[in-house]
Amino acid sequence: MSEFPAKTKDQVLGEIRYAQRLAQRTARLYRRIQAFSTFVAIVGGAGVVSALADRFPAWVPVGGAALMAVFGAMVIAIRPADKAVPNELDVRKYDELLARAQGLPVEQIFPLLAEARKTDAAEIESLRVIAYNDVMSEINRDDQKIRPTPYQVLLEAIA
Repeated sequence: MSEFPAKTKDQVLGEIRYAQRLAQRTARLYRRIQAFSTFVAIVGGAGVVSALADRFPAWVPVGGAALMAVFGAMVIAIRPADKAVPNELDVRKYDELLARAQGLPVEQIFPLLAEARKTDAAEIESLRVIAYNDVMSEINRDDQKIRPTPYQVLLEAIA
């Protein structure tokens, strides 16, 4: 008896696509958080510089300082760009596995998939439904999509 569950090749390829989409969505979310936070911190810095001119109300430099402090600290503390890199490597890993798996029987794909999963980067749990729905769209099974929560809809728009 095999140590791997009985699945068709299409099901196993679907698992690879799912892992690939999850890593893509996670990396894209971190990259967008990095870009947005950097942008807001720079805009906040411009608000701080506005204190040099007397044309602006007093709240502009104070608000700019707050934006710069909060978003600057967020970029430093969360380090979204650093978290995106391992996920981008996972995307490449699953791209290669998907290409390689096309010519292999399902029994040979399982060990390769298990090996690939050992080095997966941490993902954001709420992106799982989004990644699953991406795969269902790819294989024209929109009837199998899971209804996302409002938070997941927001993440889907961002990631």
